[in-house]
Amino acid sequence: MDNEYITILCSEFNDSYSPLTRAQFWELYHKCGDSVEGMINSGDARVNTLLGRSGSIAFALDKLNNMGIRIVTFLDDDFPPLLRSKLKDFCPPLLYVCGDSSLLQYNYAGYVGSRSIADKDAAWTKMMVEKNISAGFGIVSGGAKGIDSISMDHALGLGGKVIAYLPDNIKTKITDKDYRRMIINKQLLLLSHVSPLAKKAKNTFVAAAMERNKFIYAQSSATAVVRSDLEKGGTWAGATEALKHKWSYVFVWDNKNYPGNQRLIELGAYPLDDNGKKAAGAATGTIADSATDNQNKTGSKQISIFDLTDQE
Repeated sequence: MDNEYITILCSEFNDSYSPLTRAQFWELYHKCGDSVEGMINSGDARVNTLLGRSGSIAFALDKLNNMGIRIVTFLDDDFPPLLRSKLKDFCPPLLYVCGDSSLLQYNYAGYVGSRSIADKDAAWTKMMVEKNISAGFGIVSGGAKGIDSISMDHALGLGGKVIAYLPDNIKTKITDKDYRRMIINKQLLLLSHVSPLAKKAKNTFVAAAMERNKFIYAQSSATAVVRSDLEKGGTWAGATEALKHKWSYVFVWDNKNYPGNQRLIELGAYPLDDNGKKAAGAATGTIADSATDNQNKTGSKQISIFDLTDQE
């Protein structure tokens, strides 16, 4: 019943109700002793209003089911465990999902970067993805144009496993015949914190994409920044936030022509050279230290994919 209440309180179905935001949900959840039942019985005016939509939930869930989409809440066994353990209250209370959740059991490498890229950026990304797949890792992606989609599509083409956290286009991905085949073959798992039935509003995509970046870092053992603008843009914001909270290793291609990349290295990201190895002059021992720190912080297993991919 708790899962149903979370769906009533937090899902968006293009109706007249305004569901609780992530921040609002966790604030009230903690206020009520980390109890969904406590929230329902709290007398909170927002909760009482949202309970009035319970009759329309079944219709909305049926529409999602017809799309091949289901809702999972943080209380479900098939909710991504790393999101809750690492992100804490930055974790979404629920996700819209298409695919086999058993893919969550594997280790993943993340790739992020600018939408506008050069051929050399794509080539470096594909080289690294090939190393990761050979080492037994899957790829976690944001599904966006540029580095995200290149890493995702190349991994799938190599027969690798992919988890994609999408900012709003889960319906589009599902209707693509190639992605649909990968979902059926249990190669691809799609997740989004944005309802495919939600109303569209100005700037929603940008905000959703910024929120989604957290999930990529949390799901991965390590995430590589291929190309970042300097102190602006979603890639920069996501990387600096991940460094601050230590959600995963943050690696950066040590390309001297990219000032954003160089600044991220100064802030503590681990540099990788053109061959995907730890860049010359990088401090020794820091990767292992970071692994210990991450394990202590999250309680989850943390290993560096780049240590397993021909690092010296």
